[in-house]
Amino acid sequence: MGRKPYLTLGRLAELPPEELKHEWARRFGAPAPNLSAELLRLGVGYKLQEQKSGGISRSTRSLLRQVAVRAGEGAEKKPMPRKLTPGTRLVRDWRGEGHTVTVLDDGFEYDGKHWKSLTAIAKAITGNQWNGPLFFGLAERKKKP
Repeated sequence: MGRKPYLTLGRLAELPPEELKHEWARRFGAPAPNLSAELLRLGVGYKLQEQKSGGISRSTRSLLRQVAVRAGEGAEKKPMPRKLTPGTRLVRDWRGEGHTVTVLDDGFEYDGKHWKSLTAIAKAITGNQWNGPLFFGLAERKKKP
């Protein structure tokens, strides 16, 4: 009996369901759940990529833990603080007009100009002093006790 070839993402597509279940158990250290062959492939494929490239970052793992804890506390909590990734687009409708802001490495781009803060952009749009993250839906208004 010959040794099986090294498992790769390409070869993963060829595995029958029973071999996928075996690979799942081997890589996750637990019996395969009752999932379709396609979902088993995705899970095993993730583990293969994780083994080669490393897993999720420490900050992402921490964020996921926080989300899980908050989910157990109930749905009526304020949104998780988010780090805005460059390239993210924030869209806000103000008095019937759409406004789009693009997150940059060193600030924001709005209306063809570079801005240092969302608060400055919110003031330019509304004419009034606003909390920028609140205006763009990234934070909730604090309720008075």
